[in-house]
Amino acid sequence: SLIAGAGVVGLAITLAAQSTLSGLIAGITLVAEHPFSLGDYIVLGDVEGTVEDISLRSTRIRTPDQVLITVENSKVCAEYIQNANARTQRLWAFTIGLEYRTSALQVEQFIRDLTKLLVSDPDVDGQSVQAVEEFADSSINVNVRMMVNTPGYGDYRALKGRINLAVMYLMAEEGLSFAFPSRSVYVEKNAQ
Repeated sequence: SLIAGAGVVGLAITLAAQSTLSGLIAGITLVAEHPFSLGDYIVLGDVEGTVEDISLRSTRIRTPDQVLITVENSKVCAEYIQNANARTQRLWAFTIGLEYRTSALQVEQFIRDLTKLLVSDPDVDGQSVQAVEEFADSSINVNVRMMVNTPGYGDYRALKGRINLAVMYLMAEEGLSFAFPSRSVYVEKNAQ
């Protein structure tokens, strides 16, 4: 019974040490591979924020709403690590819904002027701008995709605000209106 008890205790110690050893190896891996640094904005599964501390056992991340989250390094290594600070550009895709009363000529002119507006912005990669229209339930949609040269989140939000306002001014200038979800109901009169 003494040998069996020692075996059970040994097994318990081994299982407890496995978690610690796994975390230690993951910490060494993070230090060696260096997928992110202090101050980088990262996304790990459903956790995202700024890295505040990296130790051999865990990584501390400050979320956008200022919560400090401690994640075991073994879990950090098990996730896909997205390092927002390592990107050189950011994809921005958005849709502008025009009313169906907008003529084909107005849509063409708007797309030309919108493309010119976007290409002229210094923070937009002019070669990447694509604007195409499609028919949706309540609107003629102009879908825009482009790469922007503002990898930082704050700069990206400032660019979005600046361009959104410029698009609103452009639409007002061209006499266009944004479409809202709507439904038309037609009543037929039966001839008797």
